[in-house]
Amino acid sequence: MILKPINDIALFTEKAEAAIGVFGSKKWLSVYGERLELIGIYKDEHQLIGGFYFFKTRKYGFNFVKLPPYTPHCGLFFVSESKNRSSVNNFSKEVMNDICAYFTEQKSSLTILAFPSDIIDLQPFIWDKYKVIPNYTYHIGLNKTIDEIKSNFDSKNRNLINKAIKEEILVSQDSMRREELFKFFKGTLKSAGANVYEEELKNIFLQFSDASNSFAMIANKDNKFYGAVFCVFDKNNCYYLLGGIDKNSGIQGVNNLLILKSIEKAKELGCTTFDFEGSMLKGVEKFFRSFGAELIPYYTVNKALLPLEIFLKYKKREIF
Repeated sequence: MILKPINDIALFTEKAEAAIGVFGSKKWLSVYGERLELIGIYKDEHQLIGGFYFFKTRKYGFNFVKLPPYTPHCGLFFVSESKNRSSVNNFSKEVMNDICAYFTEQKSSLTILAFPSDIIDLQPFIWDKYKVIPNYTYHIGLNKTIDEIKSNFDSKNRNLINKAIKEEILVSQDSMRREELFKFFKGTLKSAGANVYEEELKNIFLQFSDASNSFAMIANKDNKFYGAVFCVFDKNNCYYLLGGIDKNSGIQGVNNLLILKSIEKAKELGCTTFDFEGSMLKGVEKFFRSFGAELIPYYTVNKALLPLEIFLKYKKREIF
């Protein structure tokens, strides 16, 4: 097995998009420019069988390895040609051993990465003294009718949706310019105290987003803006990426209605899954849970230099 950087983004995305969808597409990864490290997994010098990506940055004199902003995982994919279960397990273990060794060789002061939900063998990272932490998201299967999907909603959720409809909140698709959406979500993230990553956020709206990969649901009443949800999608999955409302409107259920309309749109597009794309904050998790979705685990790996880890145990006890 050979792991080495890939400079040709088209070479990487040719295989990555087929394996992991929109977060492996050329348009999405181009959002990050030259800051993104693309790593190929080769069976030999020329046969590319997988890959992954990450950000390598430097701050306060420390080197950091982390996920690209707004991307849910490191994009890991690899293909085994074997059909024997033991051989498949051995191959997977070899790949994960090599990936773990690759990250350790980066000599990062702090490494924080998430893996796709289908990657469950993180034992090599545990053996190498990384902290392996379960995280969760929620999925809604879209192979049922909308009425069947809504029947799984919490009754309070359905009541809030009905309130928003009775208040004559209207939801339209892509009725705001992308520049306006960027400004709105930039402000929403700032007011929530979240990291904004302004350059990448702007690139998502102004370079990546088009009708083939994303949509925005906009809530209005009497020509007044009440909120928006922005989703990205591929042929299988639709991801809730960003959402926000006017908290001073006094109208309940706007966000609930926006998500319902987003689920309906995802089903219309032929997607098989609506992914809430991470649900670790207690209040957010409760809200997403009210849509009757299935809880899905995925894993993060974290490692820091000992003095930094001791500090982070006080600031980020949940991951260290």
